[in-house]
This record gives sequence, structure tokens and C-alpha cells, in this order.
Amino acid sequence: MTSRRLRRLAAAVGVSCSAYLLPAGVAEAQRTGTAPCRQGALALIAMLDGGEQTTPDYRKLAKSVVETCGPPAARKADAQGPTQIDQAVCRKLALAMLDAIEENKIAKKAFVDARDGFARSCVPR
Repeated sequence: MTSRRLRRLAAAVGVSCSAYLLPAGVAEAQRTGTAPCRQGALALIAMLDGGEQTTPDYRKLAKSVVETCGPPAARKADAQGPTQIDQAVCRKLALAMLDAIEENKIAKKAFVDARDGFARSCVPR
């Protein structure tokens, strides 16, 4: 390998590993903005409408939205998660998250309640 390729590889590895090397408090403090959360909520609604709530992509997206959107949760979500996902309930909760985001209330109780309800009922573990 050329030295240029080695530097690029080292930079890529460093960037991808940096999140794991941050202290836990710093990593948890990093939250996404309104636009990515809005897109995530829209994608969740589309996946639920398409019956994709059992796919790994849904599980990953749902977990990401719950963990990074809005203020940090007061407590961690239950380790178990639901055994079955009620598509209608989850769609309603995802829509409530989207409504709060679009009303610029992502840091308010309405969003937090919808997100936490979604985490309990709609994020498989």
C-alpha cells in the first residue's frame, strides 16, 4: 500500500472508532437535530405502512430514533421490548412524534411522551 492509502485508511478507522472512545457522558450528550429526526419518523411510518416492522432495518431505525431524537430519556428502555408489535399503535405513536417535530416541540413533553411510548411498545430488542 502507498503511504497515501495508509493515511486514508488510518483516518477512516480513527473516525469510525472515535464514538467508541468518547466518555459515555459525551457520547450521550450528542443528539441529532430536527431534520434527521423528522426523516426518521417519516421512514418509521412508511416502514410500518409497508408491514416491515419485523425487519432488521426497522429495528435499527427505531432504536436510532429513540436513542438520538429529543432530550435524553430519563431512564433506559426496558431490555425486553415487545414480543409483538401492534402496527396501528406504533404508527399512531410515530405520527405523534412527527407532529411534535413539525410543531417544533421536539424538546417538549409531547414529543418525549410519544417517543418513550414508542420505545416501550414498538422497538424490538
